[in-house]
Amino acid sequence: MNAMFKILMISLLAAVSCTGAAGSNPSVPDGDGNQEGVREEYMADGEYLPGISLSLLPTPYTPASLGTIRDAGVKWVEVVFNPYWRNVPHDQGYEGLRKLKSLLSEAGLKVWSCHLPFRKDLDISLSDKDKRAECVAEQRLMIEWAAMFKPKCLVLHPSSEPIEESQRQERLDNAVESIGILKQCAAGIGAVLCLENLPRTCLGRTSDEILYMIAEHPEVMVCFDSNHLLIEDHDTFFRNVGQRIATIHASDYDRLDERHWIEGEGCIDWPSFLRNLKASGYEGVFMHEVRKGDNVNPESIVKAYKSVVCEKK
Repeated sequence: MNAMFKILMISLLAAVSCTGAAGSNPSVPDGDGNQEGVREEYMADGEYLPGISLSLLPTPYTPASLGTIRDAGVKWVEVVFNPYWRNVPHDQGYEGLRKLKSLLSEAGLKVWSCHLPFRKDLDISLSDKDKRAECVAEQRLMIEWAAMFKPKCLVLHPSSEPIEESQRQERLDNAVESIGILKQCAAGIGAVLCLENLPRTCLGRTSDEILYMIAEHPEVMVCFDSNHLLIEDHDTFFRNVGQRIATIHASDYDRLDERHWIEGEGCIDWPSFLRNLKASGYEGVFMHEVRKGDNVNPESIVKAYKSVVCEKK
């Protein structure tokens, strides 16, 4: 099939998907309405099953590298779209994701979430209306591509940075409008759109900003990144946003900037974090988004999760 024709067809499918079932229940990502079934699939012995973002692994992914996740006892992963989008032609990116789907299946790994691409020039809050529309269209296409993985959640950045304070309210309002379009696309593939809290001058740096952006969109949920809070504390975020959390990115930091360290290397009170997460009613995967580093691998992440977060020997 001609590459450009294929891209056109995928784009048309993306447009169709935006007319999908917007009435799906965001609190039960698998859509079966069975809370007990959700617990059994994503929890074991009262604890969340750990997940790992594929951002941990070098690209291109291989059966051996994906096998390290499986061999660590992890079955849930987050697919990261950036390696298949940044500076990659659409036809190559799409085919790359198709190959990844096969590799994940062969490794016995399941996709919990897809992290939609992000970059400074891919920003759904841009002031320029035409450029913003292009960004929304690109994310619509990525959501259609994500359908092949049947994810429970789609993680979306509400902006890039820097954002001047004088433009902040306008950019927040622009994001609200864009989210209204993308939530329909997510529902069209049976996934929940999850807005991620971000650090520094990005939109979503506080619970108030997150709530502002999703207030008009009750079906849109939140991806709580534990190492992105630089202004308010975790207790406050959980108290304000807890019931809207549909997925997480777990990693540690020093509260000076995002670090994506393994749990126990920073300042987060992980037993308190876990108590707050359970109190919020969250029943999903404990997804880790940890940066590559010395002695950081799936096995060490699972070990830290059990010992530091769950306080198990």
